[in-house]
Amino acid sequence: MNDSYLIKRFQNGEKEAFDELVNKHYQETCNLFIRLSGNRMDANDLCQETFIRVYRYIKKFKFESKFSTWLYRIAINVFKSYHRKLKIRKVFSFEEQAELAIVKDEENPREIDPELWNAINTLPNKQKMIITLRIFQELPFKDVSAILNISENSAKVNYHHAIKNLRKKVQD
Repeated sequence: MNDSYLIKRFQNGEKEAFDELVNKHYQETCNLFIRLSGNRMDANDLCQETFIRVYRYIKKFKFESKFSTWLYRIAINVFKSYHRKLKIRKVFSFEEQAELAIVKDEENPREIDPELWNAINTLPNKQKMIITLRIFQELPFKDVSAILNISENSAKVNYHHAIKNLRKKVQD
């Protein structure tokens, strides 16, 4: 069913329409978080937080962009908040920094070499998000730029820097 139609139904008071939106987009959003966070448990928490925010703000959705772009923008903001909190915890933690677990995604069985996953996880956050959105979510640069609130050219430049960094890391 069309996202716009579901959103309009929800905005008109039909609560079941939101459930349909969640069912339609949950797994794809969760896959994004698995790739960004490195583990399924955090991904599920981040996904739930994303849909709580979507529920809170969907009445204000103005149909100026695709729903998926708006959803990913919220998801990326949720991930940025999570990442900031994680950094703060690591500063105040006496534990050694744990490696991010690479989770094989049964829903989307693209197998990635663990060495490449490790290299992706060492990229700067913006590059990691762009690689994830562009390659794993298969979004065009136009959508990536809208989600991250950067110019399309900046998305392309960061993508190419990320690819260059990945080549270096994998070759070393």
